[in-house]
Amino acid sequence: MTEHMAARLFAPLVLTAIAALGLLLWILRNGDLCPGQRRRISDGLISVWAVFGLALMLSVEANVPNFMLWLGGATLIAGLSAALYQSRLQGKRSLPLSWHWPALGLALCYGVALLLREGAGALLMAGAGGCVFTHLIMVRAKHRLQAFNLLLPLVGIGFAIGWLLLLLAQTLWIQSDPHTLLDTSRLITPFGQMCAAILLGGIIWLLPLLRKEQTKPPVVAVAALLMLSALTVGQGIIWQLSVNIS
Repeated sequence: MTEHMAARLFAPLVLTAIAALGLLLWILRNGDLCPGQRRRISDGLISVWAVFGLALMLSVEANVPNFMLWLGGATLIAGLSAALYQSRLQGKRSLPLSWHWPALGLALCYGVALLLREGAGALLMAGAGGCVFTHLIMVRAKHRLQAFNLLLPLVGIGFAIGWLLLLLAQTLWIQSDPHTLLDTSRLITPFGQMCAAILLGGIIWLLPLLRKEQTKPPVVAVAALLMLSALTVGQGIIWQLSVNIS
């Protein structure tokens, strides 16, 4: 399960970045934010493009089509240009959201192309990774939209559990096919790892709420690491299932 790890990281990272970009721009458009919060959250978009750029480098090992490489490069250039220009503004000023629309449009096109490549389950992967990464950026930005401290963990954990159940259903469906030989014993360990990562990540993510404490960036960072680990293990399971289908 450790071979080709870079290629298996590609889909979870790029989907996480695209979903987080969409969520953050939606929050910037509709959230009741003061100029300081708006500026700090806008500055956090640079982290989204850093993750997207890392995923784009990993896409070479994932053997994505050439048009996706070019589309990803154009998306990264558009997004980084707006983020870097944003960093040059003084005080609490932030760019109008219209500056980010071209990058968002290209990112959504890239996401659709990846969805066609990975399957509908990629939506669940994007939801889980996007929620935890968005929450991490917002907590680092010291946001005051307290409802998101509850909504993002609940929705993100729900997406992660949905992703796990979908993989389990696909495994059982392939196993029931008499024309495929699926050794389920090889999947026990990755399924166990995925369950453990989601469970531990969910507990850590919700722990500040359960203890009625302020959510701090290190806590969400650990939860994000565990959730992304679960998504990466799930991507490895998908690869094993695709081998049996083919």
